[in-house]
Amino acid sequence: MRSAAIRNNQLFVSRWLRNPREVGAVVPSGQQLAYAMASQVIPAAGLVVELGAGTGVITAALLKHGVSSEQLIVVETCSTMARDLALLFPAVTIFRADATRLSSLLKMSDFKTPGTVVSSLPLLSLHTRQRLRILKEIASVLPVGGRLIQFTYSPLPPISAMLARRLGFEGSRVRRIVINLPPAAVWVYEKKSPINL
Repeated sequence: MRSAAIRNNQLFVSRWLRNPREVGAVVPSGQQLAYAMASQVIPAAGLVVELGAGTGVITAALLKHGVSSEQLIVVETCSTMARDLALLFPAVTIFRADATRLSSLLKMSDFKTPGTVVSSLPLLSLHTRQRLRILKEIASVLPVGGRLIQFTYSPLPPISAMLARRLGFEGSRVRRIVINLPPAAVWVYEKKSPINL
């Protein structure tokens, strides 16, 4: 288990070197950020989908926070990381897939509508078209009242106010983690209405 985590950290850095825009940070999320993200999840709200789990720091925090293995789905695009996550969390459903396929993944697997999406994806560094596709997927699977929990290293919100409104979201920054490397902010977006794009 420990060797898989070490290998994942090394893989994380090598992925950043190859494609910093896709990874977003040179080091994995810290424990404080992971707990800050997990603390925004209401386990009783049902299915939780985690996007971009990476080394599994936030996955572990979600499980410690009370999200059961059976109600957690992880979507990770890197095949090596997805394999290592499956070793670290054998009872959790792990999809090696892209977040732009979220709705089809859930339909094909007969999972219920998620109540929460927890995202570690570097939204602001993604190409505009890819970012919009991912956000539309998230907005399409979340019901009214559902939550998107997203962190960012930027002082700007991870979703512009205008785009958030068009996606049916209302968001606010709930935590700032200054001891993370780099410092991060946790945002919670609640689905208030259907998509208007």
